[in-house]
Amino acid sequence: MGLCLDVEHCGYDNRENARFCARCGFPLKGTFLQERYEIQNLIHQDRNIITFDAYDHDNDQPVTVRAIVPQRTTEQESESFLQDAELARSLSARITEPGSIRVTDYGQDGPLTFLVKTEFSAPVAKQPAPGARVAAYVGSSATQSAQEALNESDDGEMATQLRIVVPDVPNIRQAPISTGSSPAQPLFQQPPDWLDRGNLAYELNNYEDALAAYEIACNQDSTSLDAWSGKGATLLHLGRPEEALQAYNHALSLRSNDPELWTLRANVLHELRQFEEEMYCYDQALAFNPDYVYAWSGRGMALAEQNKPEEALLAFDRALLLDPRQSTVWQAMSDTLYSLQRYDEALITIDRALELDNRRSSLWDTRGNILRRMKNPDQALPLHERALELDPQNATLWFDKGNDLRDMRRYAEALSDYDESLALDPTLAGAWYNRGNVLATLRMFEDALESYDHALKYDDGLISAWYNKGSLLHELKRHAEALDAFDRALAVDTHYIAAWNNKGLSLFALGRMDEALAALDQATSFAPEEPDAWYNKAVVLEKLGRKQEALTCQQWAHSLEEQGKLGLA
Repeated sequence: MGLCLDVEHCGYDNRENARFCARCGFPLKGTFLQERYEIQNLIHQDRNIITFDAYDHDNDQPVTVRAIVPQRTTEQESESFLQDAELARSLSARITEPGSIRVTDYGQDGPLTFLVKTEFSAPVAKQPAPGARVAAYVGSSATQSAQEALNESDDGEMATQLRIVVPDVPNIRQAPISTGSSPAQPLFQQPPDWLDRGNLAYELNNYEDALAAYEIACNQDSTSLDAWSGKGATLLHLGRPEEALQAYNHALSLRSNDPELWTLRANVLHELRQFEEEMYCYDQALAFNPDYVYAWSGRGMALAEQNKPEEALLAFDRALLLDPRQSTVWQAMSDTLYSLQRYDEALITIDRALELDNRRSSLWDTRGNILRRMKNPDQALPLHERALELDPQNATLWFDKGNDLRDMRRYAEALSDYDESLALDPTLAGAWYNRGNVLATLRMFEDALESYDHALKYDDGLISAWYNKGSLLHELKRHAEALDAFDRALAVDTHYIAAWNNKGLSLFALGRMDEALAALDQATSFAPEEPDAWYNKAVVLEKLGRKQEALTCQQWAHSLEEQGKLGLA
């Protein structure tokens, strides 16, 4: 226990025996929710929803725990989630089909609002699961066939980065005392050690009591480094990062050459999104100890999140030189290399992670995704099957396996796997989206539109889903609806050339020529090398009676095509 299960975005290394992460509020491995459900692994995170493997000790069976992200949850959202969970449990009581997924319980514990799901029949044991992957698929034009669009799909599976391990807060000394809201000094005994009381309360997840004890300890001894550091960690857990920063500032005033304190301060600044100051802290930590591995790994993650992958790789290199057995750092390096499209190197680094830990399904999944991106879906498929052997209840793994089958044109099997994924997690927008893509390829347009609508219900910023929905609506001659979908895509990305082009086509079909020309002007402005937009613009100009301009556009489009054939464009 200790390390946050959300290694991709947090990775905070908490005190031993802590129940929830002091940084993000996620339950830690081994935490018992309501003294019953033991958290085992983080399966998936998708925007505001997190999913965990857990074990129900009352019924002696594996279960799935779904919750809303603690730090992004308002009281109203928590109440709404619990009401939905109560309704789901009521409906689940009527389900008796073997293998069906049912909501069996819900509640709150600490910062977490959650529900519990399980199979109606005995479920399969689970293993560690990977983080979420997001698919992205964009066609090239409304007139392009669904088959061509699918062949050009881009899943974008590995866009996220791991959040690397950060060091422990000061070591906790055990104390055989209880902690209440007002710790009292027992009669005829030695005065209480408030630092020990704070540590014990922190371990027991009594953060308000811990904070009260740490504050007394700080008042009694303003030079106690452990008390100030413990206070900082507790305040961060309580969602008070500004005050946590003040506590770490005081601790550093007592020992300004401590690399661990600088690294802990960096994590608070990351939470406050003060990235320049965060980098300064890592630099300070490394100035005092150039071999402090946590500062190097944290610095690498910060650089990766700031879209400085080359600098991030240098930091990861240094961290692994100091401690080559950090599989999460190898995985982070693989993701960074992947983002640079250096797939061969990404494959080598994920293999190093697998040498250290071949029981983590996320590593097999990552290796499979790299191979699929290298256009080897037949080699990726057995790796995703291996990941599913380790974690058969992981929705993301079914999704990735479905993507392999899609790329192998085994569409019926791909649809089956997307359906398996969505049975486990109906909120997985990427699975709905790629399911829609396969249905579009099979020319099952109405079903595809329904899938896109489900994807957008769970992620209305999924730009390619808006675009593909608009393209299908255009093919179905539902031009007004198509126009609305293209506008939604352009609201997310005003430089989306294909959406401007197809918006122009929809406006043309609606007889709105001036607006169509304006849309195609945007397309040719953002992508002057694309012949399709110039051809479409020529058609609109011809319709408007501007024949010479239409001829010029047509000639330019033809010239671009010829350059493309010669490899000059």
